[in-house]
Amino acid sequence: MLDRDGTLPSPAPELPVPKEAFTAVPRQTPSRLSTALALAMGLATSANAVEEPSAARSPERVALLPPVEFNLEENLFAAEPIADADPEPVPELRRRRRSGGGPFGSAAPVSLGGFWAPATDVVGQPATLGMNAEFARVAAPIVPPAEGSPLWIGIGRFGRLELTGDAILPDSGQSVPDQLWIVETGLTHIRPLDSGGTLGGTFLFGSASDRPFAAGRDLTLMAVAFWNTPARNDRDEWNFSVFYSPTSQLPYPLPGIAYGWRPSETFEAKLGVPASLEWRPDDAWTITAAYFPLVNANVEARRRLGDDWALIAFYRTDTQIYFLADRIVDDERFYVFDQRAAVGIERTLGGGFTIEALASWLFDRELFQGTNFTSGRTDVVEFDPGPGLSVQLLWRR
Repeated sequence: MLDRDGTLPSPAPELPVPKEAFTAVPRQTPSRLSTALALAMGLATSANAVEEPSAARSPERVALLPPVEFNLEENLFAAEPIADADPEPVPELRRRRRSGGGPFGSAAPVSLGGFWAPATDVVGQPATLGMNAEFARVAAPIVPPAEGSPLWIGIGRFGRLELTGDAILPDSGQSVPDQLWIVETGLTHIRPLDSGGTLGGTFLFGSASDRPFAAGRDLTLMAVAFWNTPARNDRDEWNFSVFYSPTSQLPYPLPGIAYGWRPSETFEAKLGVPASLEWRPDDAWTITAAYFPLVNANVEARRRLGDDWALIAFYRTDTQIYFLADRIVDDERFYVFDQRAAVGIERTLGGGFTIEALASWLFDRELFQGTNFTSGRTDVVEFDPGPGLSVQLLWRR
């Protein structure tokens, strides 16, 4: 999760919060990790070689990693590139059903970009707070994929979020951390079944912290297992999954069950947890929506303008979760939360490359600490709404 304008997270396949006083210590900022190195550890999927594209269908919406919510495992899970990495042949009777991997959709194999939001006033403090971020992810098959054979994908991601200004965490009296990092790598495995379904999972391991890998308690992981099986009508399917990450809004194992309903070529929905829908009223328009507990929501409209251009508008919630290296309570997390609405444009460059530029309005913005997302919050810092700009380059194969 999620994975675009301030992306996450985390992720979000199936896919994917509290505190005593800090002891003030000199701030230590890790040396800047190279984006090129991050790309070598990347996140994505192999091509959907087994499904023949429909001429009547517009290109499938590819979920993107939001540049600001790159630490949200739920949204990364929602963007995990396994739903279209189906290694099995597609029988004629099942061509309408996109059998595949995890419960959350697909993503571009390579993406990198950045996000910037100017400083706005902090509520109740004579201070301002701004943010900027860089992110990258890459994914590739570990062995060449073969039709009907299990698929192994090496994945990884990198992100840096900078919080600028002079805001103070009010309960601890410590400055807001100026650098927050996430570095993760892992595997996705998808195994076709004789029944026509798929079985698999994803495991990511790394660190999400202001000083990544400084101690064992700053390490994090995301694990998900899933099983998809055809419904009796051989058009729809059932999705079963289990998701866990300590840096999620629900830091406990979360079971999921959803019914993949595809009544036509233009509409499909996953009814359950996680929930999503996609509606393509014509070749130009695509409307999508998704939800993952607790408060991860995304609604998007896309209008294609010929073969090379598209307009985008969306609303989403955005959560990033980290372990601060100097926290007193081991289970305490540091949260960065907002809601945002955005509009933008996408340009196809050729060779599988696409560039996307977005302008957003961020609101309901806050930082806080806690052992969970819903209660026991401390060091709450609220700051005013404001604009944001993002750009990212994607390779969609």
